[in-house]
Amino acid sequence: MIRELYEWLFERERLGGAKRSNQWPSVRKVHLSRHPDCEACGRKKAFLKTLQVHHCQPFHLNPLLELDFSNLITLCDDCHILLGHLRSFKSFNKDIRDDARALLAKIVARP
Repeated sequence: MIRELYEWLFERERLGGAKRSNQWPSVRKVHLSRHPDCEACGRKKAFLKTLQVHHCQPFHLNPLLELDFSNLITLCDDCHILLGHLRSFKSFNKDIRDDARALLAKIVARP
């Protein structure tokens, strides 16, 4: 509930002023059912540990990609801000898929 309120209050700033499609909730749900874990660190959804659906290319820059599954990647809260947005929601990581794959490979192979 608190998270939804936060997102509602700050949504326009986070989205670069763009307005979400009314189809976004269903696309997000389908994506999370297909990719239920963070694709960068492997974290699973847990109480107070939510997962985000990140747009690899921000949809406010290309609105046609908002609902395109090939433009989506699942990230936990930590990886979303750190890897997906390079620690600022005003930025985005054009190499997010490669960076997520590399980090997950390192985590899986750690000693």
